[in-house]
Amino acid sequence: MMPMWSPATTLTLTTLIMSTLMALSSSNWMFMWASMELNLLSFIPVLASSKSNKEIEGGVKYFLAQALGSAMMLTSATMLWSPYSPLPSLMPMMLMTAVLLKLGSAPCHFWYPSVMGSISWSSCTILSSWQKLAPLSILIFFSLQSFNQILPVVAGMNALLGGVMGMNQSQLRTIMAYSSIGHLGWMMSFMIMNKPTMTMLYFMVYCSLIIPLFMMFNLLNLMTSKQLSKIPMISTSLQMSISIMLLSLAGLPPMTGFMPKLLTILVLADFNTTLIFILIVGSLMNLFFYLNIIINMFMSEQNMKTILPKQNMQKNKLILILSGLMTMGLAPMIM
Repeated sequence: MMPMWSPATTLTLTTLIMSTLMALSSSNWMFMWASMELNLLSFIPVLASSKSNKEIEGGVKYFLAQALGSAMMLTSATMLWSPYSPLPSLMPMMLMTAVLLKLGSAPCHFWYPSVMGSISWSSCTILSSWQKLAPLSILIFFSLQSFNQILPVVAGMNALLGGVMGMNQSQLRTIMAYSSIGHLGWMMSFMIMNKPTMTMLYFMVYCSLIIPLFMMFNLLNLMTSKQLSKIPMISTSLQMSISIMLLSLAGLPPMTGFMPKLLTILVLADFNTTLIFILIVGSLMNLFFYLNIIINMFMSEQNMKTILPKQNMQKNKLILILSGLMTMGLAPMIM
């Protein structure tokens, strides 16, 4: 039977969706700020719906970080057009910093891995996909203005920090958080060349990869990379599907995740070769911890008991396998 949603849950999810659409369609900063505040207040109940103290702690951290970003955004947006602004040259920089903070991008990424490590996989899916849509669109608007000198530095910083910090982690949700930071660097590299369509294409491909992957991790109740040793006991097909999706996230050819990275390199080839080198180095470090996850899954001793009943696995296995196979099926379409 399908679970019945309560009116409060339906209202929260509807407000979450509508607030993002309002932010995407807003024409002034005040309306955009109000839309993102509404989005923040509608996502907090999703994080606080669990009775786990750790998840409630993650919700508090998320609220404090987003409230700081909203305060900076409101102050800088107001002062930007005020004739009495004390430092008019610094207001655009402060506004961009606020957007980077709300996006969870380096160098304002301090809250993102901590929140991701504290919340459930379903909340991680929303935080890593839908919640990034509005700040990323605002950042694209910045790239069409006069911020092309800053974006290469931020993009390279995201790629390197996402790779370096992710190599030292054992928690899967924290690893996926630093992986998301690394992918943000590739998305921002399209903004440097004023190609917003390619940025959103990369974001859509990234979401199509992480959503089924997070569904699998949630279904199997996985927390650390060492727990992956129980997957071969459940299903070899699930083991192969997770491996294919991780390799696609790493950007190995001929999978879907390789195609946006190839387009990024081709676009930047005649413009900024230094940034290409930084992005590739960061991607190689991402590949290291992806391969670490896969090796743990294939080489560990199969001595852990399964958590899920077999009848539940049979209901969900086909959908998850088909979602995993999309990681190769989308590659010709992107080309």
